[in-house]
Amino acid sequence: MLTYLIVQLPFSVCAVWLIFVLLKSHKNHSQHLLIWVLALLTISFLCGSSHMSPYPDYHRIVIYDIVMRFTTLAVFPLICFYIRSLFDETGERPVSYLLFLPAILISTSSIVVTSLLGISHSAQLLESIYKATVIPGALDELERYYFVLSFRLYNLFFFILLSLSLVFVFSKLFAGKFKFVHVISFLRGRKNSFAANILCLFFIIFFVLWGLCITFGTVFMNPMSAWSTIWAFVTSIVLFLIGYVASVPALPGGYLNMERLRHPFNTVTQTPQEYLQGIDSGPVANNSISGYDKIMDSFKEFMVTNQCFLDPTLTIDEIAHKLNSNRTYVSKLVNIYYGMPFRDYLNKLRIDYAKQLIKDEPDAVIDYISAKSGFQSSTQFIRKFKESEGVTPAVWRDNLKK
Repeated sequence: MLTYLIVQLPFSVCAVWLIFVLLKSHKNHSQHLLIWVLALLTISFLCGSSHMSPYPDYHRIVIYDIVMRFTTLAVFPLICFYIRSLFDETGERPVSYLLFLPAILISTSSIVVTSLLGISHSAQLLESIYKATVIPGALDELERYYFVLSFRLYNLFFFILLSLSLVFVFSKLFAGKFKFVHVISFLRGRKNSFAANILCLFFIIFFVLWGLCITFGTVFMNPMSAWSTIWAFVTSIVLFLIGYVASVPALPGGYLNMERLRHPFNTVTQTPQEYLQGIDSGPVANNSISGYDKIMDSFKEFMVTNQCFLDPTLTIDEIAHKLNSNRTYVSKLVNIYYGMPFRDYLNKLRIDYAKQLIKDEPDAVIDYISAKSGFQSSTQFIRKFKESEGVTPAVWRDNLKK
């Protein structure tokens, strides 16, 4: 009984973090992607745990297998999009839905073949496959299709997507100039910008564990095997750390969130100036507090006074260049002074400008307001406006007229 509960841990951990993120009132683009990642992982582990029952019901497992194949193959590109969003502080890049094609093809084909075979026949075939009693040469044509789709082709796509995801996450890790000493700095509450790198490291470990599970499925899917218990326990720890780093600091986070991470049950009383004095990294780490204020004064002049936020192509690299600094340090200061990532602060300025524009020109069309406010598209403008105000720009304007 205890062994069965342990193998359910990965599902439980993902479900808890999913609920935690869903309950957050304000979510940015990265957190929306995180919700989808956690949701797919929760479903995948729930379906996968059905194999761990001492008395498996193969009629149900036939359905669970189809769902698990889709969620497993779909979660890899989603994780990559999520990782990319953590390193992209200048805006939201669209999700390429073509990468979900393998998941759609495998699951759709499995549904068709299972329907042709029938649930009972598919359950008998699946049971013989899992018990390694099936003889591929003795299968008829439709049964061979089921066997190839359910295992051979699925495993092929799984390892292709796993390999591509590992290469992508490794590239982000090296691009962030990660060193293992950063883990210690992060645990001590320093260098919050390394949180994205820490997540990359945990995802790499998770990918390796998942690959081992698929490679040695007969060992790890056996509920009575000690290896399945060890795998489930270690995977649960890694998933817990992923959820903790991704959810609690609210990446890329700010000094307030990092203080909550280190002292979650204490009231935060540290001021931004006090935090700045404790920073031991950055190009101006040894400067006085007035040095930080000078940079932020220049930042405010550039962003607010000169209204450079209205430029839809504005990037944090461009701002950092004008301030004679770098993007990492400017991003850190924006988090400290405004309590939000640069991207969210930029969108806030644009939405505030759009609200004033709607008041001044109540008959203006949405496309005009979107373009004048610095958004690259009206779709992005409407989505960001609704996240900020709870209603669309059109509804907000109608409420003004009442």
